[in-house]
Amino acid sequence: MASTAVTPAGSNELAGTDDAAVMSRFRELVPQLGGNYKGAHGKVAVIGGCLEFTGAPFFAAMSALRVGADMAYVICTPSAATAIKSYSPELMVLPYLHEAAAGAYSGEEKVDMVAVSRAVDRILPWLQRATAVVVGPGLGDDPAVCEAGAALLHHARALGLPLVIDGSALTHIIAQRPEYAVGYANCVLTPNVAELGRIGAAVGVNLPGRMSDAWQVHAPSIAQAFGGPVLVAKGPTDMICVPSPSTSGQELRPLLECKDPGALRRCGGQGDVLAGTIAAFLCWAAKQQQASGSKPGTSATGTSSSAGSTTATSSSGGGLDAATTAVCVYAACKVMRGAAAEAYRVHERSLVAGDIIPHLYPTFRRVVGGP
Repeated sequence: MASTAVTPAGSNELAGTDDAAVMSRFRELVPQLGGNYKGAHGKVAVIGGCLEFTGAPFFAAMSALRVGADMAYVICTPSAATAIKSYSPELMVLPYLHEAAAGAYSGEEKVDMVAVSRAVDRILPWLQRATAVVVGPGLGDDPAVCEAGAALLHHARALGLPLVIDGSALTHIIAQRPEYAVGYANCVLTPNVAELGRIGAAVGVNLPGRMSDAWQVHAPSIAQAFGGPVLVAKGPTDMICVPSPSTSGQELRPLLECKDPGALRRCGGQGDVLAGTIAAFLCWAAKQQQASGSKPGTSATGTSSSAGSTTATSSSGGGLDAATTAVCVYAACKVMRGAAAEAYRVHERSLVAGDIIPHLYPTFRRVVGGP
């Protein structure tokens, strides 16, 4: 089935657009090759990677590179660094996240907040170099690592950087402290169905019954409750939702839906591939918007963003409106689904996430154009 794009009546500038129109708008964001310095097409920082989970940050960072970001670095724990470094020489791997128990967290360890603060201070210069940030792939549940992840998420928001919040960060940061994302339009939340239920409950949208794909119908209400971020509810259809400026008399619906066929096999790591792809595309949009002098760090309603009680201000530019962010997310879903479908044709039941990455750019060429 082909992709479709749908918009509730009275919504924003994407109203009435279809797949071709959305992709046409995305093509305007794709930078031309040639005559650029290293990093001009985006630097993606992935915050995640612990002893138990080393594949997820690799998938996210490498996917960003394979769709066209110039540079990617992984900020992880020391126990994860050697494994991630061994996967690819293309990645910069920074083992600076402090661990409470070297990956063997039992639930009884106390968090050394002084050590966490030192780790965050060491990471901040790298964060300030990023064009977009992915928080969550392989972050795990170590409380020291999650505290550092939350602090870095806060700093990224204060800098006005595009954020992709995925995986462990949804469960262990946003589901516990939703204020880190509430009101920030320069942000994408990427929940699967289980994570959708967790973050929904955090903002007062409790999903009924047992977990199932039927929960996706509540994604627009959850996006409305967050009041800023673009939310992509992953499932049989990827539902891309933004808060509506007015809900009077209207049923909340997804802004865009991507229904392109993907792989029949659902293997672990596909969400990480999508997160990295989204981040790369947000880099391009941020670079273009920064060059045009647009004001960063505003919410969907035009109010200043904040994390906790601190008003977020940006020194880096690149603030994106929800419509532009949604276009980037839609294009990423389309590329990811197409790449997964191509990989499945080759590998069928044996498909793993690493098989999808080589198909990302050929799919990009097919659905977006190239080089």
